Amino acid sequence: MKADLFEQDLLDIPSRLMALADRLDAGEPWPALASSDALLSGMGSSQYAARSVAGWLRADGACVVDEIASTDPGWPGGPGTTAILISASGNSAETLDRAARLATGTQRIALVNTADSALTRASDVVVEMLAGAEPGDVACRTYRHTIALLLALAIPRDRIATACRTAAQLTGALLADRSWLDPIDEVLAPVGTTYWIAPESRIGSALQSALMVREVPRRPAVGCETGDWSHVDVYLTLTTDYRCVVFTGSRWDAQAADWLTRRGSQVVSIGDALGVPGEVHLALPDHPLVRMLTETLVAELLALRWWRAHPIEVA
Repeated sequence: MKADLFEQDLLDIPSRLMALADRLDAGEPWPALASSDALLSGMGSSQYAARSVAGWLRADGACVVDEIASTDPGWPGGPGTTAILISASGNSAETLDRAARLATGTQRIALVNTADSALTRASDVVVEMLAGAEPGDVACRTYRHTIALLLALAIPRDRIATACRTAAQLTGALLADRSWLDPIDEVLAPVGTTYWIAPESRIGSALQSALMVREVPRRPAVGCETGDWSHVDVYLTLTTDYRCVVFTGSRWDAQAADWLTRRGSQVVSIGDALGVPGEVHLALPDHPLVRMLTETLVAELLALRWWRAHPIEVA
């Protein structure tokens, strides 16, 4: 991770999203799929994006499976099926192995940010993310572009293009005036571990945010789905100084808010206010696609700030 270059990667988000919107307006980015029976697979940020989008595609009637590329065994593929293999670099070892293990006759589509790579050479078709190089060595723009392009498999391109432009404008405003980050920093900085919570339809926002905190300043962070939180993470609110970020929009927000209130947890809400006493709130438009393309900026900028406060050199 290269801090100054990572910040520039973040500053370039608006212009790249605008360019992606133009690309979506220009025509269909995807080839004809062999079938709606498809696999979405990758590692890390790629898989977080795939998991977020898969539910949207299933809701549209597609028979989509999302699996982390290291799954073994897993979805087999075969004639008349499609596998969308996601890797920004095109060189993720596990994704390459997944491509090799698919049955003969599977249509392999590489979704990559690098046109010439091992994955593109192992695939039948290549779709480029068009996120530009990320010299900071942190997947930030590629994560957003993966989400937008995968959504375009089911949602009309003009809607995705509009969401990209709105997210670009909102991101630009949040980057230009970062005073909103100060109260969030005050809530989260004092604890060893931060918790990031999001609905399944935007689960990547929680998982990607936790990854940013682990990858950049190398601090413990955990991502969780809002409904499942009441079954797996609520226990920690009784015994720890529990401080979390909730990306709102789940039908289970109120349930989590009730527990967080009863346990006196400290909460940052992104989107809509939860009504938890003392919460810090950052308002975002009530549009799930725009939120998916915008809200991880909170963790990215916070992670950058924490790294600069306590730089870590990685050999």
